[in-house]
Amino acid sequence: MSTSTIVAGVLWLVALWRLPSIRHSHKQRSLALTLVTLAVAMTFEVPQVKEAVDAAVGTDARLSPLLKHMLGVTSAAYLLDFVIAVVRPQGLARRTRLVAASVTLPLMLAFYALANWTPGGPVRLGEGHGALFPVLYMAVFTLYIGIAMVVATWLFLGGVRHSRTLLGKAGLGFLGLGTLLGSLYALQRIVFVTVQLASGTNYPGLENLLSTTLKQATVLSVALGVCLPPLSVAVEYVAAWSTLRRLRPLWAQLTEAAPYVVLATSVRRRRVPFRLERCVIEIEDACLALREYVSVDTHAKARKFVRQKGVDAQHSDAVAEACWLRAAVQSARNGERLRGVEYPSLGVTGRDRVSELSWLRTVADAYLSSPIVSEFVRQEQSTISHGQGDSERISSHDN
Repeated sequence: MSTSTIVAGVLWLVALWRLPSIRHSHKQRSLALTLVTLAVAMTFEVPQVKEAVDAAVGTDARLSPLLKHMLGVTSAAYLLDFVIAVVRPQGLARRTRLVAASVTLPLMLAFYALANWTPGGPVRLGEGHGALFPVLYMAVFTLYIGIAMVVATWLFLGGVRHSRTLLGKAGLGFLGLGTLLGSLYALQRIVFVTVQLASGTNYPGLENLLSTTLKQATVLSVALGVCLPPLSVAVEYVAAWSTLRRLRPLWAQLTEAAPYVVLATSVRRRRVPFRLERCVIEIEDACLALREYVSVDTHAKARKFVRQKGVDAQHSDAVAEACWLRAAVQSARNGERLRGVEYPSLGVTGRDRVSELSWLRTVADAYLSSPIVSEFVRQEQSTISHGQGDSERISSHDN
């Protein structure tokens, strides 16, 4: 199996994978059309396909290179449209881009038809009155590809710093690398044609090697860059599911004590990020409600108790939070709401999203499995019981 066949196969797999997204949005449609047109273009480099096309229309027609180049221009136009939609949603020279593509394709067709081709490749000078048309054809094709790839490289690499995920940054980076290689592909075509026109010498072997290598590297880099951002979405989905699974037991405990904070609307199970968001909101609402069952003194006692038990400073506040929450849940079950006291503040307040989820995971783990939390709650209940017993004895003595 040839390298061109493998590259075309990989590109078709990515194109078919992304094709259903064509109906989702403008940028997804541009990306899907980029991959499809690029896959078709690379298919014309597969030896069996080239032979079949030549057998159907004749070798002299040279249809495979024409179709491949026109599809390459179309793919570059869609790729430029995609990166502008991602990095510059406000748009960038839309009319100029449409005019450039609309002029490039007809000129390529005209120059290709007028060219008096000679064997050995598409950039060779012809003979007679059509001698210059092969060069004009390649000049128009290379100029469009080169400018499009340079602009796309600038936009892709400039957008890396704005991506919020590591895989998103890597995806834009590989897309930028692919378009940079595409720029080098266009540059080497210009260099070889210039050398041929200036000196009359050519290096077909070296030219073919560089052209093929840069072209295939460009395609593979773009394909990899396209695959990474969706993987980022998958990673975020799995992370949300894992966090939701860890927070659900805490949610169950808190909402049992404060059931009125639970929203009535049901959510489909596969909407994991939305379920996680709702779980976090309901946990925080339950914490606000349960504050009315403990005082700020209980929170201070929990922090002192946790420090005495040797919990490291990084987790001590979260463990103390779990302590007073467990105590509050116990008091809520007994209906022991406090009045006229200062309530503890929530440790989750004022945190960004990442810190918020990390905090809640730590609180949930401590709430459910820390022996320190269990010991604190037992100690608090014992203190409350002794206090109630002393009050009853004093009342009996007064009678």
